[in-house]
Amino acid sequence: SRVLGQLVRAGGPHPRGPMAPLRVAMSEDAEARMTGLVASEDSRPGLVLRSLSHMTVGGVRHSMLTLLSTAVGGGVLSVSYVMRLCGLGLGVAMLVAGALLSYISTRALMRMSAETGHGTYAGLFSACAGPRAGPVLDAMIFIYGNGVCIGYFVFLGDFIPSLVSLAHDAPSWCASREAAIGLAAILVLPLVLLRDVAKLRYASPISIIALVYVAAVIAAEMPYQAHRNSTKYSSVEVVRLDFHAFEAFAICVFAFNCHMNVVPVAGSLVRPTKARIFKVSARVNMLQLAFYSLIGVSGYLSFHQATEQDVTRNYPAGDVFVAIGRAVLTCSTLVAIPMNFHPTLRSGLQIRDYLSQGVPLLAPSPTASPRSASTSTPSASAPSPQSGSQDQGVSEPAPPTSAEHVRIALTLVCVVVQVIAAILVPGVADVLSILGATVATAIMLFIPGYAIGVLMPPTALNRTKQAFLYIFSLVSVMSVPIKILIWAKVIG
Repeated sequence: SRVLGQLVRAGGPHPRGPMAPLRVAMSEDAEARMTGLVASEDSRPGLVLRSLSHMTVGGVRHSMLTLLSTAVGGGVLSVSYVMRLCGLGLGVAMLVAGALLSYISTRALMRMSAETGHGTYAGLFSACAGPRAGPVLDAMIFIYGNGVCIGYFVFLGDFIPSLVSLAHDAPSWCASREAAIGLAAILVLPLVLLRDVAKLRYASPISIIALVYVAAVIAAEMPYQAHRNSTKYSSVEVVRLDFHAFEAFAICVFAFNCHMNVVPVAGSLVRPTKARIFKVSARVNMLQLAFYSLIGVSGYLSFHQATEQDVTRNYPAGDVFVAIGRAVLTCSTLVAIPMNFHPTLRSGLQIRDYLSQGVPLLAPSPTASPRSASTSTPSASAPSPQSGSQDQGVSEPAPPTSAEHVRIALTLVCVVVQVIAAILVPGVADVLSILGATVATAIMLFIPGYAIGVLMPPTALNRTKQAFLYIFSLVSVMSVPIKILIWAKVIG
């Protein structure tokens, strides 16, 4: 390819001459070098220099950061609980399966976006399922967003009491879980009532830093905790096969779900070639798998079958290093709730507009996604209802007074329901498994599988991918009726 490039630059054989078939068969990277779009191998900087250089918006690293900041969130604290439910070996196998499924659907969505020109998840879904795909996606976002906020309140009910207990003269009621959730709701209420939460996006990276810190602490303390608890808890189980394995897999699906942002990322990716799409989709899921495996294995080896749904609850309140992580996570979670709730509220209002067929309460969503990396939330990033783009940083025109009343009323109702559900739910993994088995499964597995069948060529490989996604969709969804039967004490 280097020789051909020199011939063309030197006025060599015309592209339509004898060299044309060979040039057509060249790889995209080689052809790009010939036309000057990519530097030659001799002038291209090394891996270290590329990694430390300025990050290009729409580049591979920028796209990876956007998807990682969307996927990696509080759900990582429940990965150790996956190992408790199904054993260490089977738990790691489920994480590998989740990463593989996420890679297949991520790569397929990015390729379909690049080939069809659709820059939003909703636009791609509508191209497959018709105009009614919009309201269906709105309903998914509304359910998913409220569920994520419930999970955040549950986390705050775990973090705040442990922090309050550090003050020895604090009243006992201040350290109760119910009081912590109620206090958190009072603190976030003014933020969720705001019409523009664009400034809150600058606090989003704090959550990722806090989670990495907590993961490092759990891994560093694992040898000490494992030795300390070796006789206290039961032995490590490698494989545990029972009905709880379905719940464990649903949590894994939730952990890898970042697919609402996949299509906007593909739409903004510079030169979305197959090679660059492969780099983004493969590297993102490999990094997630490594991070989840680290914290999951370390947490489970520390506490074995006593591992809590939120692994930080296993550590004493006086553990200084874990307490620092709890404090930072508390602050970032208080910011994450309004960041997640803002697009959730938009979807709820769009559903109301669709059902009433009246005057829209909101202006149409922008067709192009703003920079996703700056608006991503720690665990789930919900798009705007019509375009599928994130709109946390987009200011809206002032609506009519009646519309404002409806917005405030719906906000208050949602917050009250979230607080009540957070108080009643036993643990955060119960919330995450339900979300993973329903909305996350549809977004990450079922809809991409359906889109592959509609938009991609009917090759044997594509049909295999489609069947693979459908089969594991069924496995994940099965955790919902099984969990209901377990709660009803029909099965053990």
